[in-house]
Amino acid sequence: MIKSMTGFGFCSFSIGEDRYNIELKSVNGRFLEIKFKGVQFDLSVEDEIKKLIQLNLQRGTVFIKIDSELKNNVKKVFDREKYELLKEILKDINIKYGQSMNMSDIISSNDLLKINDPKFPSSKELIKKVEIALIQLNDMRKIEGERIFNDTIGRIKKIKEMIATITEKTNNYKSEKQDILRIKIKELLNGEDLDESRLIQEVAYFSEKMDVTEEIVRCNSHFDQLHNYLRIDEPVGKRINFLLQEIVREINTIGSKSSQTDVIMQVVEIKDELEKIREQMQNIL
Repeated sequence: MIKSMTGFGFCSFSIGEDRYNIELKSVNGRFLEIKFKGVQFDLSVEDEIKKLIQLNLQRGTVFIKIDSELKNNVKKVFDREKYELLKEILKDINIKYGQSMNMSDIISSNDLLKINDPKFPSSKELIKKVEIALIQLNDMRKIEGERIFNDTIGRIKKIKEMIATITEKTNNYKSEKQDILRIKIKELLNGEDLDESRLIQEVAYFSEKMDVTEEIVRCNSHFDQLHNYLRIDEPVGKRINFLLQEIVREINTIGSKSSQTDVIMQVVEIKDELEKIREQMQNIL
């Protein structure tokens, strides 16, 4: 089943008298982007956390915040590893793009400090706690995905009912128009015998202009495919968005072919429901 890109996870743990809080928050995004806040760790630890998140999440912007509540005075030391890495990045930017940038342009001096404390959580311990928060985040994504699924299924059912109504109204209207054409042609002939072949030509021309059978068949086919996508346990957001564009195109064609006010009103309602579905689909994987 579909999963949302919105989620939240939390884990809190203590080392001695010091307490650490891990928050994971994800929102919708075109790609997977991971942003760190809070306590600064060695780059190798951040890389491990990134790899863990990449294994579990496919899309979305993920914010990971690690806060500390330290009871004792903790010494902070200069993070030379981070400094050297940033210096190389700035050098590369200056050479490749001719941009003159300083260290202060991309990072504050406080961000170049790291905690030097033997009680500070090890990378192995920290990864385990991040995993706990990640499980919570994924569970929330699933729950939100189920809510979106149920809402979307309800809207699809409503749209298909309106399409069935349009089909019935269009067929009845075609039949009525055939009778009207027959009467008009008789009036034009002033009581002379009706040329059936001429009537057939007129009716065929009219029917072709207003026939929406193909559009309705394609719409129903698209909705069947949409049902299938909603039940797949893999990222389908982009495929669903493409499918919705195709459905909107068919609905627009139905509206342009019809001269019935009630059918046009139904088309407007359908497009409104499709827009609500599209907004929901922006937030799924």
